Amino acid sequence: MATPVPDAYNADPLREWGRLERDAYRRLEFDLTWDALTRRLPPGVHVLDAGGGPGRYALELCRAGWQVTLADITEGLLEIARANFAAEPPEVQARLRGIEQADLRDLSRFAEGIFDATLCLGGPLTHLPARADQEQAVREMARVTRPGGLIYLTGVGYLAVLRYMLNFHREELLADYIDSFLDNGQAPGPGGMLWHFFRADELRELAESCGLETLEMVGCQGLSSGLPQVTNEMAENEPEHWAAWRKVLFRTSQVPAVVDGAEHILWVGKKSRSG
Repeated sequence: MATPVPDAYNADPLREWGRLERDAYRRLEFDLTWDALTRRLPPGVHVLDAGGGPGRYALELCRAGWQVTLADITEGLLEIARANFAAEPPEVQARLRGIEQADLRDLSRFAEGIFDATLCLGGPLTHLPARADQEQAVREMARVTRPGGLIYLTGVGYLAVLRYMLNFHREELLADYIDSFLDNGQAPGPGGMLWHFFRADELRELAESCGLETLEMVGCQGLSSGLPQVTNEMAENEPEHWAAWRKVLFRTSQVPAVVDGAEHILWVGKKSRSG
């Protein structure tokens, strides 16, 4: 299961820790995901944050009263998580059930059905370009989740990447890989990784093919996807308009067209009670 993912993230682990706080546009990914989490997760249950990197979600969940086990393949990211949790009050540290180095495709260190909910947020599935690896990862996450438990999966959006090319990197439209990307959603990314970018229906089909039931889907940057400059300018300079726009984003984040065009596509579902 060799992968360049740890090498890429170990090169600058602080970048991933700061990614969701970089600006108002990036914060939207966290805020809309957090809304989806807190609307459905039962209070205080035990959550696996799989592929959770430096623990941005794990830390906030523990602060809010949930119990969390954090797992990621990249040691540099886990070191950041350990340091951040060590600085928290004892009651928050007590809700952290463990920090484990693990590949999404092999969660064998965890017993079947041990977690009340499992999260895979931010796009770790995008770092598994092969469909067989994606399925293996989702089946592993389903295996360790109790029957009836919630599962959250995020993929980076295919259409949003095309919009990003148009807006910021038009030279990539002439790259050798563009036809392959248009056909299969795969393109080279930072650190030499091959990324797989998802359509909303593809992410839903992946989850359902692994025996999971869909509850909802969310476009995590919503209608702001691909518009970082105007989004950040409004957030910085027009507080009343920003508050009104955030209301629009939350009210429209589950519209199918918005989900499919989002930079990060969140699938929310559950494991069947008989599974």
